[in-house]
Amino acid sequence: MRPKLTPRRVNWSFAIFPILLFIVAAALINLKRADWYSGDFYHQRQIIWYLLAGIVAVVTALTDFRVFERLAWPFYIFVNVLLVATLLFGKEVNHSVRWIELFGMTVQPSEYAKVAIILLLGKELREAHRGEFHTFRSLWKIFLYILAPCLLVILEPDLGTAILIGLVGFSMVLYEGLKLRSLLTVLAILAFVFPVAWQFDLIHDYQKNRFRLWMNPEQFKWDPEAKKILDKNMQPEQAVWAIGAGGFLGKGPHQGSKARLKYLPEMQTDFVITVFSEENGFVGCASMLLAFMSLVAWGLYVARQARDRFGVLVAAGATSYFAWQTFLNIGMVSGLLPVVGVTLPFFSYGGSSLLSVMICTGLLCNIAFFKGRA
Repeated sequence: MRPKLTPRRVNWSFAIFPILLFIVAAALINLKRADWYSGDFYHQRQIIWYLLAGIVAVVTALTDFRVFERLAWPFYIFVNVLLVATLLFGKEVNHSVRWIELFGMTVQPSEYAKVAIILLLGKELREAHRGEFHTFRSLWKIFLYILAPCLLVILEPDLGTAILIGLVGFSMVLYEGLKLRSLLTVLAILAFVFPVAWQFDLIHDYQKNRFRLWMNPEQFKWDPEAKKILDKNMQPEQAVWAIGAGGFLGKGPHQGSKARLKYLPEMQTDFVITVFSEENGFVGCASMLLAFMSLVAWGLYVARQARDRFGVLVAAGATSYFAWQTFLNIGMVSGLLPVVGVTLPFFSYGGSSLLSVMICTGLLCNIAFFKGRA
């Protein structure tokens, strides 16, 4: 009698590599195309950043995961100190102080705040874990930990990154479990904070204008004074035109008219996807979005497979980071959301942004390979 064969479980731990290779290759090719339109050399510099960030990701993936739990508080404090130092001694660019010189390099500490909040909340929520949903009262310290870097980043001002840090932290709290009444309490507080921040000018005029333009662009077209504001905030409209101009299959390499005319001054960072959309069309964008969705699905799989609660929460946090940042960037570029100045993971130019993304990728790989702390 033949023995009964049982199907082997598929190990998806290594599924990340073809996904990452596709995303990274598409990102570098797209940045090289953006260089062709702008006449810059971001592509060459980004390759160097990819090599350095890749080394950091490999080291992160192979390090004993318990080290990250021990470093959670020191790293969180260090990043917040850097955020304060940035406000005091940082470099001002476009009326915003987001960068500081550190060890001979220009660093954007707010990017590392995303990693810091993931590690700290992973540690603190693991210690608070009790097998049932939490209340707002039991997690009030957690919300303060999220609030501290958010406020410092808002003061730079960088509303988009502050929103992203808050969304990542709140996603980890929801993943851990929050009672409905407490969830409604948090949402009510946020609904109260936004109009207060608007009224007392904690939200800057240019940020208000972006929101007004998103809500009702028609009001800016007839008033001469308002039209000046519209002219300064034309990126969203031009971005939508560029995306639509790509059609089904795209115009092909170096055929993007809107990018060639330099209507999008941030085409290498916040609006980098417009170059990709116009050249590759609906098919290219759908493939890219599918790759990002696969990355998020893989991250959730890794979170479910982790043996230790710290690993579960860090995987959930890193995955929410990728999901929220991709959603915010594509949402603002396509006109579904107001412009908040958020980069697209892997695609946008920037050393600090890429290093933050690759650290989170290394953390996910570490958890996938070793299941967190056994």
